[in-house]
Amino acid sequence: MSTVQRPVSVAVMSRFLWLTSASFLLSILFLHPSRRQAGLDMLAALGYAAIGFGLWKLRNWARIVLILLLVLNTAGSTIALLVHALPQHNYRLSAILLPVIIIEVFIIIVLNRRNVQQAFASLSAWPTTIKALVLAVFTVLLAFPFYWMVIATFKQNEDLYAVTNNPFIFNAKATLDNLRLLFETRFVQWLENTAFVGVLVVAITLFLAVPAAYALARLTGRWGQRLGIAIFLTYLVPPTLLFIPLARVVAKLGLQDSIWALVLIYPTFTVPFSIWLLMGFFKSIPKELEDAAMVDGLTRFGAFVKMVIPISISGILTVVIFTFTLVTQEFVYALTFISSESKQMVGVGIPIFLVRGDVYFWGSLMAACLIASLPIAFLYNLFLDRFIAGFTVGAVKG
Repeated sequence: MSTVQRPVSVAVMSRFLWLTSASFLLSILFLHPSRRQAGLDMLAALGYAAIGFGLWKLRNWARIVLILLLVLNTAGSTIALLVHALPQHNYRLSAILLPVIIIEVFIIIVLNRRNVQQAFASLSAWPTTIKALVLAVFTVLLAFPFYWMVIATFKQNEDLYAVTNNPFIFNAKATLDNLRLLFETRFVQWLENTAFVGVLVVAITLFLAVPAAYALARLTGRWGQRLGIAIFLTYLVPPTLLFIPLARVVAKLGLQDSIWALVLIYPTFTVPFSIWLLMGFFKSIPKELEDAAMVDGLTRFGAFVKMVIPISISGILTVVIFTFTLVTQEFVYALTFISSESKQMVGVGIPIFLVRGDVYFWGSLMAACLIASLPIAFLYNLFLDRFIAGFTVGAVKG
């Protein structure tokens, strides 16, 4: 790489990035910004210096990072120009943004010229840049709700409600008052109730759905497929149509204001969908494997337990995550059948007791959402590949 002639444009950009890095360091030394601003300036200085050094050494990663930053900044400047500056007739801002956009587009074009690309071992920057751009967009979109919940959890009310403050950062010191208010409620008990009901409903769903789906998957003829579709259609019935007759059932059984009512009711919509999903998995397993296991001395039940279930673990994990997620998010039945504060589910207790008239305790609400959502998010990410395989196989084969 050292024998390759460095293009003049790359050398100029490297020096300019070093000068920019030095300007940030000088601002820290002589302007004495706040501790937070000084930290941001130091990160910017290190970033510009690293990119400049990478360009000087003709490292393709530096060119990719620089193009990515320029594309993001160009997109943001263009949106600001078209959405804010021009409609508001802010010609001063427009006069600033338009040259910035032109200069950034020119730099992007220069970084992709033939002589520059040859200097970087003829490697194209666009495939990796586009992949990084798509990944960055999806990462920001998916991580932003959690970031917002964290920010709102530790913000003071004055900082949270002041319209002049930047909503995405701490304009005042962080506080634990929102967490204190949250734990003054029965939040921990609501979490325990939700976990208890979720575990029982998952166990009941697996106990009923796994053998039923296997039997329907192995049932030959058109009736097996029709019966599977009919079972799935029961899942599509809206809860608002069912909670009145189900309330009569709960009343007849004497389960009013009891979490056992939810343990009884929730499987009515988790089992049908789980059966339909698992049918696709069981149909994708060749029947010859079970026949071979039975030839080796296993019974059909033994072949099912030792052969079919281990192969279908992705579908079973999908059912577990799906069922537990529905239990934590369900609202209508939990609101209808439970009235005592100590027996509430977390999805009902949080909005009922943290919204008082027209007063919303946003910090505590966000704290509760964050704490309740983290375990589910962890499960999704831990078994993401199996979860995707469970839904895709179930959709194609089911």
